[in-house]
Amino acid sequence: MGVFRICHVLASVGEKGGLEKNVIELANRQADLGHEVSAVADETMRAHFSPRVRFLAHPMSKSRLNPFNLAALAKRIGSTRAQVVHAHANKAGAMVRAVRGKLGRMKRVATVQNVKSSAKPFRDYDAVITASAQVRDSLGGIPATVIWNSIAPPLPGTKETAAATAPPWLGGDQPLFCTVGRLVPAKGMDLLLEAVARVDGFKLWLVGEGIQRRELEKVVEKLGLGDRVWLAGHRDDAVGLMGCADLFIVASRNEGGPYTLAEALHMRVPCISTKVGFAPEFLAEEALMETHSVDELERGLRMAVNDLSGLKARSAAAFDLVSREVTLDAMTRKVLAVYARLLI
Repeated sequence: MGVFRICHVLASVGEKGGLEKNVIELANRQADLGHEVSAVADETMRAHFSPRVRFLAHPMSKSRLNPFNLAALAKRIGSTRAQVVHAHANKAGAMVRAVRGKLGRMKRVATVQNVKSSAKPFRDYDAVITASAQVRDSLGGIPATVIWNSIAPPLPGTKETAAATAPPWLGGDQPLFCTVGRLVPAKGMDLLLEAVARVDGFKLWLVGEGIQRRELEKVVEKLGLGDRVWLAGHRDDAVGLMGCADLFIVASRNEGGPYTLAEALHMRVPCISTKVGFAPEFLAEEALMETHSVDELERGLRMAVNDLSGLKARSAAAFDLVSREVTLDAMTRKVLAVYARLLI
């Protein structure tokens, strides 16, 4: 396949969510493999990239339509002498598309994480990658390659390390359910708590931090869930907590990956999820729920409570698929194959 010169363009400012994690880990892994990798991104993202990645700071808080900003972006991309410029998500996709006439012979690749109402930012690319088949199907016929957002598999002992912190209810007489995510409306934690109040027979670990923290605390109090729901806050051992749980839940209203689903399946924990991201590609229909619906979340929780052992047995194929194909090495190999097809 040879050595590629690659320039990633990321327009995020000051946060490292699933999208940013995907770009950073991909770029760092490509550099580890010996490729010449650059990243054009906001200064706030510099610290996340490996020293082996050439970092070029660009003020991404400015308007994507600002002609001076776009001219400076084109100059920075051009200075990398990349063979492939890889734009990630809407803003970066729109900006790289806007300067395509100034990029010479560089091949342009875009990655799309979420379902789109408009595919305009991703037209005129040499190749498009989507994080799920659902996203691909939302692009109005633009050809795309599905490459799942992936992770380095959790290290041995991850579960045991989390258990050693003695989280509440571990080893109790009721099953433990777990959900992990930023406390923001997109994650649907408010809907999940309403559904939990309708279904008895389990405890819930809700792991994460964010702007909805106070609101969710009030919901827990209002619904009388204080003895059933642990608002754990941010936990560096979140993946280990997933491994300790009997069920993992994704309640999101909208989602790209989601990474947390991949992490739970790597830990061989059965999952239920709303129909977001790549969840329909891994989970059986019984384990999928419509988005924006407390009734659907209630249905999924009741199914899990009533047949937890059966659900785990029926999840074996998903566990095996994720262990083979949803790894950082597998994702990197597939992305490099997209580049190779363009450069032949």
